[in-house]
Amino acid sequence: MSDLTYELIGQRLKTARELSGLTQSQVANYLGIRRENISYYENGTRPIDTITLSKLADLYGYSLTYFLKSEKEEDISSLSVAFRTEELSNEDLKVLAWAKRFARNLSSIKQLLEE
Repeated sequence: MSDLTYELIGQRLKTARELSGLTQSQVANYLGIRRENISYYENGTRPIDTITLSKLADLYGYSLTYFLKSEKEEDISSLSVAFRTEELSNEDLKVLAWAKRFARNLSSIKQLLEE
């Protein structure tokens, strides 16, 4: 079992961002921070607070635990949505994050009801 490090969290953040089709600049604008901070998080050179990590998890369509577990799970489910990323506004990104969080919550409720 490997230890959870900022580098591991950063690698997962970068992969999730790239799979979402977003640039570091778009994510930074969405969060209201400098693009360099996104790079620092993704490189694991700076710690990321849980509020920011939670916002990124929502935006990318992943659960927060995906980024915080020391071992990568084989079947990590993310929510994929097709869109053109170069034309997205910050408001569009907020709606996208909300929709992904809502869909993940519905999926969790469904799983609970099936148990």
